Amino acid sequence: MEILKKCNFFWLRDIRNVDISQCCAKCFIGDKDNRVYYGTLHKSNAVVDIIVKQHPHAKAYYLCGLSDGFVWELNTHVAFVPDSNSEVRIENDRIKLHITNARRIHFWDYVPNPPGNYTKEQRSCRNWIFANYLKDGMPL
Repeated sequence: MEILKKCNFFWLRDIRNVDISQCCAKCFIGDKDNRVYYGTLHKSNAVVDIIVKQHPHAKAYYLCGLSDGFVWELNTHVAFVPDSNSEVRIENDRIKLHITNARRIHFWDYVPNPPGNYTKEQRSCRNWIFANYLKDGMPL
């Protein structure tokens, strides 16, 4: 991953389970990879070249990038699973991303409707939406 425009930070997490009572990264139960966080923290330009640590109980992986100023529309959200026959590529004015041996999960059109009262912040949070996607057993 190459950062082309200043960001607050990116984070990467394996997801073993979810907690939809939480919002943002807190809704994902799994380990975070601090190499991504510290490699991008408040950087205008950076290159993070890692091998993703796979956990045998991970259902998926999630890369989230928080833009400079936390502008929601400029944040990056990439859910993916290991797949030796695929790769993930994203290139825009903010990042260049290449993940080998991975397949992106397209969940952004998914509209969860779990029973209970959830805030507008939760219902618009891409992390929370993906947590519901996993909880609801949608295709990976």
